[in-house]
Amino acid sequence: MYYVIMPSQDIRRNLATEQYLLNQRTFDEPLVLFYIQKPCVIVGRNQNVRAEVDLHYAREHQITITRRLSGGGAVYDDLGNLSFSFVVNADHKSFGNFKLFTQPIIDALHEMGATGAEISGRNDLLIDGKKFSGNAMYTKNKKMYSHGTLMLDVDLEEVSRVLTVSEKKLASKGTKSVRSRVTNLKPYLSKEYQGISTEAFRDRLLLHLFKSDTMEDIKGQEYHLTQEDEQSIDQLVANIYGNDTWIFGEEPKFTIKREEKFQGGLIEANISVEKGRIEAITIFGDYFSQRETKELESLLTGCNYEYKAIKGVLDEVEVGEYFNNVSKEEILQLLVD
Repeated sequence: MYYVIMPSQDIRRNLATEQYLLNQRTFDEPLVLFYIQKPCVIVGRNQNVRAEVDLHYAREHQITITRRLSGGGAVYDDLGNLSFSFVVNADHKSFGNFKLFTQPIIDALHEMGATGAEISGRNDLLIDGKKFSGNAMYTKNKKMYSHGTLMLDVDLEEVSRVLTVSEKKLASKGTKSVRSRVTNLKPYLSKEYQGISTEAFRDRLLLHLFKSDTMEDIKGQEYHLTQEDEQSIDQLVANIYGNDTWIFGEEPKFTIKREEKFQGGLIEANISVEKGRIEAITIFGDYFSQRETKELESLLTGCNYEYKAIKGVLDEVEVGEYFNNVSKEEILQLLVD
């Protein structure tokens, strides 16, 4: 087995690296990847971002949002989380067999004192009845990866804040996450590991997987990304994981109703979105206006349904002419926050 310790703390780059190594590099043994990232939310392949993430909170707190290739539910990561991925040749017995890849992780955790850690259901790892790891799989061209999270010391308050969507009457056919009680692993580890960092935790898992005593013993099994690798990964970040078309354009069709009472009156917007673009929008209420609201509806139709794109449209008009005594910022918040 070979391993890769990803130097980046950007989830978009780490997912791009995972995809690149799956599709573009061939190894004669399985590959295990470990990565740690700054605050981010990763939604599953078939999910509606807006049904999973408080986008306003994420933007205000600089929490990166991206979409992964694999299915499953949305997860929040920060520097207290360790992500892992096993890249292997696919066969009919491997895909869907999460235990095959998570059992070695469970064994390592038992060794570190978390003896109550167990595999539960299809793809979760639990301790004391609480979830600390979610796992997902993806396969292509007879290769696959099984990846998951390990919540060592994650800010649990942030999990509930950013993954709790306020009631905005959103109707979507996207796959919804199943909200579970979650916990960190650190309190369950032996006393000697109570002060362990995420990086040291990663190294302990590696040593267990390789049945070695020191990192020096396994350095010959480490794969280092080449300049050619890095350039290809840059392209994947630009084209996929950092691209709003991939993040939002993959959403299932949905409709959303937004309503707010402003100083200038009550405004309600009904918005239909398909493939990340506004397919139809109607705005009405008891506000006063100098211009027909249908003009603005026409300008917004076809626009990407995301903050920057809608702000760009509003920047080109005098919002006060459509909604007397209502600011551009208030309309922007109504439509997309």
